[in-house]
Amino acid sequence: MEIKNFIKIYDEVLPWNVLSNLIRFANFSKFEKTLIGGGDESKIDFNIRRTYTFVLSNLNNSISNVHWFNLLHSYFNKNLKQYKFDANILDYDYKDIFDIEILKYENTGFYTWHVDHFAGIPRTMSCILLLNNDYEGGNICFRNPDGSGEWEVEVKPNRMIIWPSNFLYPHTVKPVTKGIRYSVVAWAL
Repeated sequence: MEIKNFIKIYDEVLPWNVLSNLIRFANFSKFEKTLIGGGDESKIDFNIRRTYTFVLSNLNNSISNVHWFNLLHSYFNKNLKQYKFDANILDYDYKDIFDIEILKYENTGFYTWHVDHFAGIPRTMSCILLLNNDYEGGNICFRNPDGSGEWEVEVKPNRMIIWPSNFLYPHTVKPVTKGIRYSVVAWAL
């Protein structure tokens, strides 16, 4: 069994007009430097991750923020259910989507090799929705846990990538060399 078989790709996830409105929303959002780690150990380290985050929440005071959280939550849930079927996983369930964030990678933005599950936040599934492709670099790559077999996911707007968050799925975002890369990330517990 290849671990690569548990990385699933879904295209044209959102209606195109919704994707366009989401990108417009992202363009006018106020992003903050992205933390690494969790809880008391969270910190900003641009040697590990040079990205900016805009957190979406259904508890936000902004009706636009709540709208995008609820809408994207439904699309992530729909595709996570499809993932369970496509990956032929019999004994898998998740409680809920834990977090939804819009990420902005500017020129030289990147994230070094990492996995999404750690003791502070025991994520089970990871999801990325690629919003645009009018940038260069910034590709997401996966490799085997022993460091061998690196492969790249082709960049396409409106493409969702879903995979288990555990140690078997180290991944990276290569540096953006031109333009701005937008994506939405979500994790399930």
